[in-house]
Order: sequence, then C-alpha cells, then structure tokens
Amino acid sequence: MNIICFGDSITRGYDVKAGLGWVELCSAALPTYHIENHGIDGLSVQGLLNYIEAWGIDKDYKDNRYLCIMCGTNDILQNRDSDYVYNKLIKVITIASQKGQIIIGLEPQIDSEMDGLNHVVVDVNKRLLSYAAENNMKTIDFYRVLHEADQIGQIVFAGEVHPNERGYRLMAYKALETFTRL
Repeated sequence: MNIICFGDSITRGYDVKAGLGWVELCSAALPTYHIENHGIDGLSVQGLLNYIEAWGIDKDYKDNRYLCIMCGTNDILQNRDSDYVYNKLIKVITIASQKGQIIIGLEPQIDSEMDGLNHVVVDVNKRLLSYAAENNMKTIDFYRVLHEADQIGQIVFAGEVHPNERGYRLMAYKALETFTRL
C-alpha cells in the first residue's frame, strides 16, 4: 500500500518534533505501508497544484497508490474566499486523480476563530465533503476531530493554526481509521 500525503505545514508536521506529525505517526503505526510526507510549510493551493503537476509528470496511474490531499489554510489566512480555495483544490484533485486514488483531508479549524476566518474553512470542507461523496472519494475529517477535542477543553493547538502533539496524535488516529480500510 502506497500513501502519499500532499499539503501544507499541517501535513508536514509543523510545530512539533520530527516524527510527531500526523503523517509520521501513521507511518510508524503501519510499518507494512509505504507512506510519504510531501507537506511543505507555507504552501498555497496554487503551489500545491504546481507541485502535484511536477511530481506526477513521470508517474502512471496505480490502483494501490493513494494520494491524500489537504491544503487551504494559508490561502484562507491571506483572505482568499471559499470559492477560490475550493475551485483550486478541485483542480488539484482532478490532476492527482490521474496518478492514484484520492483521499481528501479536511483542513482543521482556525483556532479561536482568528480574524473571523474559520467560516471559510467550514464552507470549503462542506463543499469538499459533497464533492467526495459525488465522486466516490474517501475523506478524513481532521476538522471534526480537532474541533470536538477543542470543544471539550483539550488543548490541541500550538498556536492559531498548527496542532500541538496531542492534536497531531488525534489527526493520526483519524487518518488511521481511513488508511487501515484501504
């Protein structure tokens, strides 16, 4: 099983020690899987589109290759609206789907409703869930798992955007629910 995770700093595991991001935790939990982390700090959805195009240039489609796509927070923090973020992500997903099966990761909340931008995350995630259902794609609801933990008073963020060790651990558990059913 090959799982390749693409995204921004949340995919990369920003703000925790190496090996404690959600992708690395999943890799450690599933030693028979080949899991790669292609998370890039500060990545925008346009940057992800460019990266996916370059990454896939010499790759054929493989049934046992899953591409996990999660990005958008940096664009939202730059005041790009949900239409922009969603439409760019659909382009990314369309291109990536030519190289393997898609798993859509739903972006976590922006903690404490920083600058009133969390509603954009919610809208993009809602639209991605609908798209995934219409196109028979798997999703990982990172938003819900961190939001629910936050609502019961667990500290799951290191700052306004990046999870802390507990947050990444919760994300890994959520991802593993999907990864182990592939």
